[in-house]
Amino acid sequence: MVMADSIYGDYAPVYDAIGQGRFGAHMAGWTRCWLDTCGARSAHVLDLACGTGAAALAFAAAGCAVVGVDQSPAMLQIAQGRARAAGHDILFVEGDIRELRIENEGLRNNQSASTCSFDHSAFCILHSAFDLVTCFADSLNYLAADGDLDRVFAGAAAALGTGGHLVFDLNSEAEYTTWDERDIVTYDGRDYMVYNKLCYEPETRLARGRIVWFVRKSKRWWRGEETHTQRAWSDAEVCGALEGAGLALVGRFDVGGAEVSETVADVARMIYIARRV
Repeated sequence: MVMADSIYGDYAPVYDAIGQGRFGAHMAGWTRCWLDTCGARSAHVLDLACGTGAAALAFAAAGCAVVGVDQSPAMLQIAQGRARAAGHDILFVEGDIRELRIENEGLRNNQSASTCSFDHSAFCILHSAFDLVTCFADSLNYLAADGDLDRVFAGAAAALGTGGHLVFDLNSEAEYTTWDERDIVTYDGRDYMVYNKLCYEPETRLARGRIVWFVRKSKRWWRGEETHTQRAWSDAEVCGALEGAGLALVGRFDVGGAEVSETVADVARMIYIARRV
């Protein structure tokens, strides 16, 4: 996830425990199937805002060489532990996906998820000719400032080899208009309970979700909360940022995998695929 330091810290283990990474794992599988159908490569993958590593592990399990980048140390710690347990050699890097200029020296000081054969010492994210760059689970909606998409897409384009693909999903304004000051329970289990209070300001196109959770330890329940802010990026803004980065839009899809052409504004969550030309 790409967040301020104050979120996805205490919430990271709850996020992982209640399975919120499942969508990323699903998207990794869907993306590989789509690329396979098109005859495109996905051997070398950069997963931006990798969170607790669900998508990165899915790519690694399919035989891909994977690098994951996230700004949350707590999320990365979980991702590293999951990769070690699965025996996958994934390199996880702490960093802001708007600033992908992570050079070799910094990576030498980062431990990979295991001590397998891949030599990370000469690795650099920029100009490394990835086949695929991904960013899943509405992470780009957390970038709320003008120019943020341009910075991420420019970094992704620099990391991709010619013909490589960028795949990401975004919540649209159609989704955020349903955030009408309502409370929803997102998880209710034996040891965890999580609910969100959602609101949206059409004037600023900013959506806020107040996440409150309870964790049971022994006979007591412990409470925590975070407030997350997201931005509704328009399709025109997304396409303009892609074009500005030298990335050609290949297609838009809904979360069911159906291609979207004319009814963009009505789709709550959109999957975008772009290619470096």
